[in-house]
Amino acid sequence: MRTITRNAPPACLAGQPANQDWYAFMQNPCHGEVDRSLRQEQHGLCCYCELEVADNDGHVEHLEPRSRNPARTYDYGNLAMSCNGGAVEHCGHYKDNSGKNRHHAWDSARFSAPHDAATVGMVQYLLDGGVAPAGPDPARATYLIGYLGLDCPSLTERRHKHARDLIDTLGEQPDPDIVAWLRNDYLKPDANGRLKQFHSLSKAILEP
Repeated sequence: MRTITRNAPPACLAGQPANQDWYAFMQNPCHGEVDRSLRQEQHGLCCYCELEVADNDGHVEHLEPRSRNPARTYDYGNLAMSCNGGAVEHCGHYKDNSGKNRHHAWDSARFSAPHDAATVGMVQYLLDGGVAPAGPDPARATYLIGYLGLDCPSLTERRHKHARDLIDTLGEQPDPDIVAWLRNDYLKPDANGRLKQFHSLSKAILEP
């Protein structure tokens, strides 16, 4: 996961009633403001798996589940933009779904938010599409990978293809101009402020 730099919270969040149902809030114009702010600060990528999230896809995600801490329902520090995880295989809709994610549950002591600079060093992305623990706390990293489904087959295959395409473009003796072009294209936001998917994997290949 790449580290996300926060925007200022949309002012409308401060006026939301504490007991307001979240699904009622989704019909509120403030939800649209929050959605746009999160997409902008995340450069169009899912906060967890780094897939590109189209404008008509994804959802506003509670990092700490609403059921665990209702007081943080409208806390901007607890919100992020997540992809929908395919057939509920990974990310926001997967992590707290006890039917799909039978082996992991919310654990505040082990969860690490994508806005925490330490999180980016907890996992490493492999050229075969896999993801593995890294850093000084492999048990915490293993929990995070499982809780978010970052090792699911669909993500693994998509990351593998992404890595193959980049490596094939680089070739055996990478031309410096090609490397510079790829770094600009894959590691920097485009004219609309969006990044290409799997930013962390691209960075591992292009800036090892």
